[in-house]
Amino acid sequence: MVHVIVTDASLVLIVPGLSGAEIATWVDSRVFLEDVAATDSDSEFVVLGAVKGFGDTVWRDPWPEPQAGGFVYDMDRVEGWSYVESLWPATEKPPVPVVAASTLDAARIIAGRPALAEVDERALPHELGWLRTAVHLSKGCFPGQETIAKIHNVGHPPRRLVRLHLDGSDSEFAEPGDAVVLGDVEIGVVTTAANHHEDGPIALAVIKRTADPDATLTVMRNGHPISATQEVVVSPTTGATAAERLRPNRL
Repeated sequence: MVHVIVTDASLVLIVPGLSGAEIATWVDSRVFLEDVAATDSDSEFVVLGAVKGFGDTVWRDPWPEPQAGGFVYDMDRVEGWSYVESLWPATEKPPVPVVAASTLDAARIIAGRPALAEVDERALPHELGWLRTAVHLSKGCFPGQETIAKIHNVGHPPRRLVRLHLDGSDSEFAEPGDAVVLGDVEIGVVTTAANHHEDGPIALAVIKRTADPDATLTVMRNGHPISATQEVVVSPTTGATAAERLRPNRL
């Protein structure tokens, strides 16, 4: 979730949802031997997100192409996605008209592209399809490494990311935090919702991995049920890539 831009003199870190001061404090707490200084640049730049970059200091989102050390599970279904973040001087007029960042949500939902909105204190990268671009399975010494490796090889995550196509026949629209229900059982929560220009009301949700992928779900908005057709983003079979190989032979 840290977007890294490499320049000749520095590494620029962009972390959506955090201030420059928070990022600088986090980096400083992890400096041990190198001569590194973290600087808060919030007042100097703004971040512009678009389908192309502006200027020389840009970060190109690799999603959905798997990166070195990444992994894609069977049935993971994501659409094409092109997104670039550019650092622009805060004192200069942006080169294009600017709209709210939330405008991007509809395109991100269609692409199945997770963001911080999909993350809670229990989140695992397998649940969100983030082994594509955010995890290097051959590198070690990072927080959560053992859990990630265990699930990837012999286990399954408890939840999975899903795209919802919502009934838009009345005036109720889903919002982040709304419960997702199967029958009478709450199985997850809406994390991002938007109105797409072609697909209408859509959302991303994190639900129980074992929920039937063909079942029609219900989103509860202030006690009002909204019918939701689910579309698989992260496969229910995610994980356990080595389970068959490691299973003892039985006669």
